[in-house]
Amino acid sequence: MKKSSGQITIGIELIDDPAWMGGTLYVRNLAICLSRLLENERPLVQLIGAPNVVSDFIDEWGHLPIFNSASNNLLGRISRRLGWTQKVAAPIDIIYPGFGAQVPGAVTMRWIPDFQHRYLPHLFSEEEVTIRDCSIKEIADKSGVVILSSEVAAKDFCRFYPGHLATPRVWHFCSLLDTTKSASYAAIGQYGLPEKYLYLPNQFWAHKNHITVFKALARLRHERGIEIPIVCTGAQSDRRNETHFSNLQQFIQEKDLTGQVHLLGLIERNDQIEVLRHAAAVIQPSLFEGWSTVVEDVRATGRPIFLSDIPVHREQNPPHCSYFNPESDEQLAEILACQWGTLRPGTDVRAESEARQDMETRTLNSAHVFCEIANMALDISNKPKF
Repeated sequence: MKKSSGQITIGIELIDDPAWMGGTLYVRNLAICLSRLLENERPLVQLIGAPNVVSDFIDEWGHLPIFNSASNNLLGRISRRLGWTQKVAAPIDIIYPGFGAQVPGAVTMRWIPDFQHRYLPHLFSEEEVTIRDCSIKEIADKSGVVILSSEVAAKDFCRFYPGHLATPRVWHFCSLLDTTKSASYAAIGQYGLPEKYLYLPNQFWAHKNHITVFKALARLRHERGIEIPIVCTGAQSDRRNETHFSNLQQFIQEKDLTGQVHLLGLIERNDQIEVLRHAAAVIQPSLFEGWSTVVEDVRATGRPIFLSDIPVHREQNPPHCSYFNPESDEQLAEILACQWGTLRPGTDVRAESEARQDMETRTLNSAHVFCEIANMALDISNKPKF
């Protein structure tokens, strides 16, 4: 694809971490989001990362107009076959999210996902807290643009680093899901799921707060005789708390919830979307988020959601939402008891159609905002634009 006058090239670092699917989807959705812009508005994108990761991405998304799909595809396939280290094509104007790649002459825009270590320090070692603080302070002390995922995080940045030289800007990412094809229950038949279930799509990290949900389900089962099946997907480990998942399993067994809690682990993204589309409702109990991918996925499908009442979730404010105190399993149990009987399993064609229309508008707005921020970063660096 020929580069036009005024067009910038953005080097996007792909994240390949099964334990952090939110980060992986974040950069993937950014590339797809930018491709939705009109030809005279969209940037070019150069993917940066391990050769197999770049190749896999291009195999699936190389048709997008922001890439030179033929050369990228060839590069990915040859690199994967021969074990080459990927070489970044020049010139690149912007590197994002700035987690490691360095390209001479390119301006690095950095992303700070959140300040979880400041709010939940007990979930980190002292060394991890120190490392995070030092790395963020290094970003704050340098001129340039730093992207935060929410207004909540932007306020935190200014509060925690009051003397910062960096220019904070907020960019809200959105999930881009294809719901144009009819949902297929057969696609998830392999998992043996009940017809009606709640869906909790979070990694099994301590701050994701599965325990409040399990306590609410146990309360409903043993005190009211209400049995609500729940499906959980996501990596079943927490490097900061190696016993966390086994403790949850023990609780499930002790409270006789084994038959109604379906633990699927990390499944294919396409299967995960089908599980989401067929759920009666989604539940997101997290104690802390930067900008919840779960909420954005739900917004893209129009499903109802039970959502922990934390500031960033209020900022996201999805439709069809019921908030609950994430530290009160009693309150959550009451809300579920009142609403479970009215929820219907399977897809809602009308809700998905409305969600697609909303997603298209939000995607274009999101892409425009990101490009404006990228151009601001170039202006701050005094780097001439093409």
